[in-house]
Amino acid sequence: MDKKVALTAAIVVAFLLSSSILVLFYNQNTEDKEIDLIARVNTEGSGIYIDSKYDASDFIVVDSEGYPLPDADGNIQYHKEFWEGKIFGTPGSTSIQHVQLRQIVESMGYMFTLYTTGANTSAGCNTVYYNDSITNAAAFENSPQLDGGIIWQPQYQALLESKVRPCNSMMTTADFDPGHTCCVVAASHSFIINNSDVTVRFLAAYIESVNWLNNALQDKSSEDYAYLVNLAIQRTGITDRTVIEASLDSVNYTYGYDKELGDTLERPLASLESSIADLVQDLNLTNKIYNQGFSSPSEFAQRYVNDGYLSQALTYEKNPSGYSMRTVTVAVIAGDIHQIAVHLGNDLGIFESYGITLNISSASNGAGVATSLQNGEADLGFVGAPPMTTTVVNGGLIPA
Repeated sequence: MDKKVALTAAIVVAFLLSSSILVLFYNQNTEDKEIDLIARVNTEGSGIYIDSKYDASDFIVVDSEGYPLPDADGNIQYHKEFWEGKIFGTPGSTSIQHVQLRQIVESMGYMFTLYTTGANTSAGCNTVYYNDSITNAAAFENSPQLDGGIIWQPQYQALLESKVRPCNSMMTTADFDPGHTCCVVAASHSFIINNSDVTVRFLAAYIESVNWLNNALQDKSSEDYAYLVNLAIQRTGITDRTVIEASLDSVNYTYGYDKELGDTLERPLASLESSIADLVQDLNLTNKIYNQGFSSPSEFAQRYVNDGYLSQALTYEKNPSGYSMRTVTVAVIAGDIHQIAVHLGNDLGIFESYGITLNISSASNGAGVATSLQNGEADLGFVGAPPMTTTVVNGGLIPA
């Protein structure tokens, strides 16, 4: 081989190997269906509520002020016998909230079973029951058989302030699952590899939106904070400012690159990748990924989480002369305050300043967003990690 040709080939190979965005060549039909995770959205921001006839101290050990009192290892202490036979609402069997509650129940040695009329709820049933269609405060208020539930903000706070059926707080995710992977930005693989620059610009705009939001939260006397609260009221349909402000305070808004969790500029989603590997096991999907050719949950997570675009977005320099505008269709969960930053960036013109026109479509829950991505109805989706991961694994949407 000619030395010049060989040198050129070596340079090309080195570039591909060192690229932060891994591009592989698949069968086109597989590639069209593939989904990638390209950013985080939030951690925290949900909670377990209970009917006002109960106190948190009935279910868990609390301190003198009524807050959870962990043991010496930092674990929540449960009054196991009081949980037996209780019926809780969750917002869907693949939601992060459902998974979290199931883990709590199973840690006490109980079965976590779908509630049906006439189920045995007496002492000795060795079961905690769930209704997995409780996606908002009104659904709980209209379900008198339920003892409590777990749900995202602002619906959680709305139930604590409910005039119809007042609830008490048992604990929040910050108490029992701090820093967990909640919502993520998922993307059609075919969209991002064919629109790399657009994807990086979208994420750069999202980073600016999240930073704007977090700065506003730091100064509650500012005009920016007032703007944020009003936007949240508009987007959630909840007009009680107390509910909205408490909800905003309880969510940890992010895009990734959490240095405390070990993320780096080159690997800004390293912690998410680790969380996804754990989630595969929590969702009982391990055998399925083995059958699909993956050797471990970690190998699956490495293919599923693609942080190359975010890495570029973190150092992206906006073009002062502007861009040719591109439309990006984004699916979100309706009324979810976790995802308010994308609405904020859209309303403030941040995405437009990066040459992005957003077409935002809404779904009632994470499974709906996952379906929109799977069906090609959306380019990107703001969605809970569990429903998206379940959809990806069950659909075989990532080739080994």
